[in-house]
Amino acid sequence: MARKTPPVREQVVGPYVRSNAYIKGRLIDFDTGSAALEGQHKQWLSEKMAYVKSQSGFHMWLIGFASKIGDANYNKRLSNDRTNAVLKFIGGLDERALSAIDLWEARGEEGYNAAESDNSADMRAVEVHIFIGDIPPPPPPPDIKPRPRPLPPLPGGQRYSDWAVASPGGAVSNILPGVVIGFNVFVFRNRTTREQRAYIAPSAGFGQSLSLKGGPVKQAVQTLLTSPAGTNMDFEPLTSPLPITWEELGDSLSTVSSIGGGIGPRGVTAIHTTIEAPNVWRHSPSGVPIRKELQLFSFDYVGKNFQLGAGGSAVVGPLVEVAR
Repeated sequence: MARKTPPVREQVVGPYVRSNAYIKGRLIDFDTGSAALEGQHKQWLSEKMAYVKSQSGFHMWLIGFASKIGDANYNKRLSNDRTNAVLKFIGGLDERALSAIDLWEARGEEGYNAAESDNSADMRAVEVHIFIGDIPPPPPPPDIKPRPRPLPPLPGGQRYSDWAVASPGGAVSNILPGVVIGFNVFVFRNRTTREQRAYIAPSAGFGQSLSLKGGPVKQAVQTLLTSPAGTNMDFEPLTSPLPITWEELGDSLSTVSSIGGGIGPRGVTAIHTTIEAPNVWRHSPSGVPIRKELQLFSFDYVGKNFQLGAGGSAVVGPLVEVAR
């Protein structure tokens, strides 16, 4: 059965509760709403109990936790169920486990301080403390906070947030009433490394041109000349919402909306562009790398170009690298 929450890389970490136990660990990342042990939990318990089984006596603390998600009473019961699952597994490895319990606590969501929306993997947990020999002292009061852990690196290599774009131009043309095809050109610059790459975006969408007057020939000429739109090669600084790689930028789609009009070289076109990447790596709330769609940039240009009439269009197309 698939997990509700993506798993973290390390599901057994050092304890939060202080003790002088010979063996101690925190089994974290129980799935949201679940008391089922994960494979790493079972492996750690099996390895530790193999040593404990050779000892003449031992004592245990088992302390259960739950995240803040949901009802507090439910989370209390859930932390108890998780603790029970650990005890049942240990009991299957050494039948002395039931008589070795010196502390049993189901702290639920009251075991730590955080916002009510917190679903930290560290707090969907059970702590196991195993003392060899004498009965241990009582534990300290529960006053703990989630411990930050380093996040795994995202795939794809070096990532950047500081970019710039220039839009030298493009053109669209009606192929049917209300339907246009064409292209747009973009040059992106990485402001950290100063590297530049140029892309063409073959595009299709909706649009319409209006001629001055005249027959079919003049209309055909107007349809082509109304559409070319361009700016100079001035770069506009951009900041992506999340750090991205060149590869994620190159997989993006451009959406260009334009409107323009004029006579001859005095024409002007206003352009609004968005760049959206379908798969950008980021960390999930539990720290696992995941890929999701992300709008990288949104920018506007006003450019001068030759026109004969007026027109507007909205087109979408993928970025295709043509130079670097």
